[in-house]
Amino acid sequence: MDDRRTWREVTLHPEKSVSRRTWLASMAMGIGLVASYGLFAIQGFLFLLPRRLHPPTRRLFAGSLDQFKMDTLQGVLDLQGNEILVKRDRQGLRAFNSTCPHLGCRVHWQADKQRFFCPCHNGVFNDNGVAVEGPPAAAGQSLAEVPLDIDHKSGVVYLEVKDMGKATT
Repeated sequence: MDDRRTWREVTLHPEKSVSRRTWLASMAMGIGLVASYGLFAIQGFLFLLPRRLHPPTRRLFAGSLDQFKMDTLQGVLDLQGNEILVKRDRQGLRAFNSTCPHLGCRVHWQADKQRFFCPCHNGVFNDNGVAVEGPPAAAGQSLAEVPLDIDHKSGVVYLEVKDMGKATT
């Protein structure tokens, strides 16, 4: 008897020969199993992390660009009903939250003095929203600036506000 075999006849287990189809099917199942366990582990890890570090936001229509006259201030309500003060000057359009950072009172724009005024503790903010008098100035606080986006093509102004419709963790 001749013990010489060709390389095709030699297998790791001579009693068990594996066809190419069986080998490919086993590899596909193995790869699918590893991928599914990997995705399961990633989803489990992401479940433990907070959803977002920053709250979700939404673009809110504020008006058309020509609606905001030069050196004037106009109030726009956000999704929570808070007033956002939009001001147009030589520097462009800027929006400020109307809530005083000191105690949460509403600030008012005094056009004759070109300043924001908080009636709770006589806090005064300049036209850039920086506190210049009162307890907010002593604490180094300023009005929160609200990001806005101007679509110059259509002349529409949008505010970037917190989206309260999406749950945050």
